[in-house]
Amino acid sequence: MAGIDHTIITVNNYEQSCRFYGWLMPKIGYTGGEHDYGAMKGWMGKGMSFWVKKADARFASDTFNKDRVGLCEIAFKGDSRAQIDALTKDIEAQGGKILDPPKEYDYVPGYYAVFFSDPDGIKLEVVHLP
Repeated sequence: MAGIDHTIITVNNYEQSCRFYGWLMPKIGYTGGEHDYGAMKGWMGKGMSFWVKKADARFASDTFNKDRVGLCEIAFKGDSRAQIDALTKDIEAQGGKILDPPKEYDYVPGYYAVFFSDPDGIKLEVVHLP
């Protein structure tokens, strides 16, 4: 059986990241509710959950870099180009940063995506494949 059950990311600014992901996750299909366990908050999707947890104080000065060993980016499935375009309009107002605007990329025919970062600089993508 293939698939990912859950993803957990560690963030420096827990409160800001919870607000950002609290806005983002329901917009991309994580509509199964938000769960708060104090040191960790998560959003439920269909067959998967996504969580943020606060970085240990020992690592508070560390920043994300997609070229270090570990996570490079997280790509979420989008429902449509229109969904991606609408989402893009609010990313920066919610504390994220657009890295590459929505457009068709030539990875495979019809690959339409926006690349952006969360408040901690973690690289994210929402992609629609026809």
